[in-house]
Amino acid sequence: MKKTFYQLDRVLTEYADIWRTSPFISSCPAWFQEYPELTEWLLALSDDEVDELQGDDNLLCQKVAPYFPVAQEILSLIQLPSCEKQPSLERSYAWQRDVPGRKVEQIEAFSAAIPEVSDPLLEWCCGKLHLGRYLAEQFNLPVLGLDINAKLVEQANQLAQRMKSNARVEQCDALTDEAKSKLTSQQHAIALHACGGLHVSLLEASVEKKVKRITLVPCCYHRFNQSGQFHPLSKDAQASCLKLENGDLRNAVRQSNTASDRTIIKRKKLQSWRLGFDRLQREIRNVDEYLPVPPISTAILNGSFAQFCEHVATMKGVKIPEAISVEKYEALGEKRFFEFSRLELVRMTFRRALELWLVLDRVMYLQESGYTCSLTQFCSADLTPRNILIDAVRC
Repeated sequence: MKKTFYQLDRVLTEYADIWRTSPFISSCPAWFQEYPELTEWLLALSDDEVDELQGDDNLLCQKVAPYFPVAQEILSLIQLPSCEKQPSLERSYAWQRDVPGRKVEQIEAFSAAIPEVSDPLLEWCCGKLHLGRYLAEQFNLPVLGLDINAKLVEQANQLAQRMKSNARVEQCDALTDEAKSKLTSQQHAIALHACGGLHVSLLEASVEKKVKRITLVPCCYHRFNQSGQFHPLSKDAQASCLKLENGDLRNAVRQSNTASDRTIIKRKKLQSWRLGFDRLQREIRNVDEYLPVPPISTAILNGSFAQFCEHVATMKGVKIPEAISVEKYEALGEKRFFEFSRLELVRMTFRRALELWLVLDRVMYLQESGYTCSLTQFCSADLTPRNILIDAVRC
């Protein structure tokens, strides 16, 4: 794993200017002229091909590699052993009727990937304790869940009582010492899709408390970062020349495999409108640079493009002259989006590499702290793109 980390570190450092430069901000990235055949191939892709490549890291690297050779190296580095197995427990209606369908499959896949569980379980940031209740039923073990949301805690305990489950939840902030105090050396700590700072707090607390086993599927590395900056956990990552910011961490999880078609359509339209406004503001301000705009709800799409421009212009203190007709900028935004969605595929080639760099930082930290670790892919990306499972046992 350390060898893979250093190879990823070299690639990400060498090509940082490419994966850090967004075609959303710059319509002509620096690599545009350096790889003319790649550019020509990208701009010839159909919308369906773009959607397919955006959702499949392996396929993306394979298709890009003839025009961008480092993609072949990335493809070899991001391969993980698969532990996808059929669930060993027949579905219990009492358990699954309150769980969204995709979540049911994720939990079953998580459980199937760790068939030997023998110690009391503690689920970190458990929500309604769906995972914990399933594991309590499968392994006949007590489960303690921790979550900050009082309403979810109440609902989780009601569901557990209705099932007569040996599982319960306590209200607790995972980022506090109170949560750390719940951990013991004889527990098996679990977390399925604990975001950024939340799973970091679990790892640090578990190391301090010498927790016996940790099984974690990390997610959304940029969230719940108390300092606002990224601090690697392992000594090797701390020594790296690659210094990551929160925007870089977002790039690691930029996939929409599980989003609904309606959500994807709205997101694309909103991006197109934002690019249309970008062309408009550059002309109004007579400054050829991107003007950052805060996140905007897709509810604004219920209005017109002109209303959207007025709203964003007001937010940014830009005055749209009455003589300017904004309609043409909607078409310009659509053209920019067509180009952006294709050029952005080059950045996405590094997406899984960046995520694996982050995961290996966590793994090496655990190894430094006396744990033996395995790293596997517990389900397909179609079920969830965040499908990397860390399983660590204290030596």
